[in-house]
Amino acid sequence: MINTLLLLLFFPIICLSQSNGQKLIEGTVYNDESYSIEGVHVLNITSNYNTITDAKGNFKIYANLDDEIIFSAIQFKRKKIIINDDLLNSISVKVFLEEFVNELDEVIVNSSGLSGNLSTDLLNSGIIDPINFDDLGIPGFTGIRMEKIPTNAQLASELLLAPLTGGFDIERMYKWFSGYYKNLKKEREYSNDYNLIDQIIKFYGHSFFVEEFDLKIDNIHNFVTSTYLSYPIEENFKMGNYTLVIEYFKKNFESFNN
Repeated sequence: MINTLLLLLFFPIICLSQSNGQKLIEGTVYNDESYSIEGVHVLNITSNYNTITDAKGNFKIYANLDDEIIFSAIQFKRKKIIINDDLLNSISVKVFLEEFVNELDEVIVNSSGLSGNLSTDLLNSGIIDPINFDDLGIPGFTGIRMEKIPTNAQLASELLLAPLTGGFDIERMYKWFSGYYKNLKKEREYSNDYNLIDQIIKFYGHSFFVEEFDLKIDNIHNFVTSTYLSYPIEENFKMGNYTLVIEYFKKNFESFNN
């Protein structure tokens, strides 16, 4: 009786799985020289699954029959495959990516007075590296220090308490009233946006934009920026909704060309 009940419970699940036809596809991504490639983004743009190849180039991703899988990586041309019966029933799938070579249309050689010896040219360039704490063997901060932006409340408090504290910082007050701090804050926000845009381009790879939208290398950043400003790709990219971001790229492509 118990066996019969268990069979009745699992029977709908088995039938549902078979009707969906979804299977776990396993495979390995190689380059032209048959070396496995780590860090390749594998996107099932049909069912919204995604993964990344491991250190040995291996990947696992769920797929149905006729699903469209995209393999994208930096320095490699994007590859698209359609899951057919053979791939769906294969024990292991092998995918080969072609290296992406960005050829320059023109090379201009200027007479710069360089000798060709790196050490000599650096010494003659007049550039002197700044001395930091590491050079002197003293522990300390060696990065680029950023100017701190005070809040309006802090600056207003300094101004109101000036009679009690013996004065205020004239330079800080000038930067406040002149809008310097406001512009500096906007500049850093723009910088953060551009860093994220560069991450998005790196994630999908230049070859993806070249092959999918026939864009020139110089236009990729402008295209991704326009999509970034028009659609919510920031939050979706951070949440891992990579196929939805691709849909936003497609929607923005028509207006970008116009």
